[in-house]
Amino acid sequence: MKKALVTGGLGFIGFHMAERLLLEGKEVIIVDKMATEETKVDQEEKWLRIGRNHLVTLIDEKLEDVNLEKVLKDVDVIYHFAAATSSDSKWPKLAKVIEDNVNLTKKLVKAMPKKATLIYASTVEVYGERPGKITERTPTNPTSAYGITKLASERLIEKECKERGIAYQIVRLPTIYGPWQRADMTYQQILLGKKELEIDRSTLDVIYVEDCVEAFLLAASIDNRNEIFHLSSGQEGTWYEGLRLLGRQEITKQNRIRTTLSNEKSTTLLGFTPKTTLEKGLAKQREHVKQWQNQQRL
Repeated sequence: MKKALVTGGLGFIGFHMAERLLLEGKEVIIVDKMATEETKVDQEEKWLRIGRNHLVTLIDEKLEDVNLEKVLKDVDVIYHFAAATSSDSKWPKLAKVIEDNVNLTKKLVKAMPKKATLIYASTVEVYGERPGKITERTPTNPTSAYGITKLASERLIEKECKERGIAYQIVRLPTIYGPWQRADMTYQQILLGKKELEIDRSTLDVIYVEDCVEAFLLAASIDNRNEIFHLSSGQEGTWYEGLRLLGRQEITKQNRIRTTLSNEKSTTLLGFTPKTTLEKGLAKQREHVKQWQNQQRL
């Protein structure tokens, strides 16, 4: 891989993805619109940190407004993170979420050169709420608007890429945490000192953001193509263990569905094993929050 496109590259995971690619000497195109005051300060800071690198180009536009055929001409890999987030994906907004998460994905796929590979960030929310061990072969049954639109995008990718002979990988994500986590996510709310917490829509598992990026790099490099993987610690209750480490154990495990995401496929085919412990990852996130708050006060 020499050149990559990262949609949503100034968001949470997308920024870490772009930063890692640049560290490895890859040419990176970021498509991300600095759209709202709420996120613009964070986005500007992220761009300040990587924008001086001659290998990166920012297209400050909405994905639907970009001439993708032109932008994708020499791109080898597309990392597709841009989407309405879980917090945006309430049922009254379903039509807009479908447009963002499905129609834009369709536009992207249709513009891809055949030599490129698509790595798509999906969600474990496609499984819905079910007990026991979940593998990538477990039937999907999404119960959230976000999960429904992500599964629809998966189906579109499978159909369109097969018809056009384009390689893809679908990576279903649990909760991702670490520096720059979105302010609406539970761990970040705790670290920001909020008392009344919103609970992450998915509490099935949790993975540190740099480990997540490693998995996406592996997905682009392995010989196995057109696969679906989910990322997993392989342990039950990891998300809740994070609450305990953050001192919010009053949010109990009672009445929750006992579920484990299998890590067998991601370990054997993808070669992925999370390296960052919860203790270390949360310490990094805590330190980042502290430094960023101090910087904003200056």
